[in-house]
Amino acid sequence: MVYYGLAKPSHTWDYARMVCDCLGHGDNRTAMAMLIETAAQETHCGQYRDPTPGGAGRGLCQIDQIAFEDIQRRTREANVGKVFERFNVNIQEVEHSALDNSPLLSMIFCRLFYMLIPEPFPIHVEGRAAYWKRYYNTSCGAGTEAEYIENAKRYTL
Repeated sequence: MVYYGLAKPSHTWDYARMVCDCLGHGDNRTAMAMLIETAAQETHCGQYRDPTPGGAGRGLCQIDQIAFEDIQRRTREANVGKVFERFNVNIQEVEHSALDNSPLLSMIFCRLFYMLIPEPFPIHVEGRAAYWKRYYNTSCGAGTEAEYIENAKRYTL
């Protein structure tokens, strides 16, 4: 079974590539890896459906309501324009629930979330695991760096 609007898990790479081609691959050229690994950790690249009633987060990358609203509020106009030009999506008008069945929207919002963090993506998976835990999952989340690394290896190879 595959969820969140994916036809198959490998399409995660296609969406990550499209989004990074639009919004940038990051200083270390590891934005694609960060997005794919985030999807691997959060939903096993669409193979795990969040059982929480109403969902703790939405979509392939499990964007929560607070992060979603922060992205809409703080994303630079230039990036809003890039997304609109490339994908014909106005992120200011997207409803949070739309991420449920659109891997593209989930990847766009995930990339925009990470763009709000001034620190570049680490080069190695261990560094990205720590980065994900610090900024995406935070100390409030149940996920661990070790789990991230394991899921990255299991679902992204």
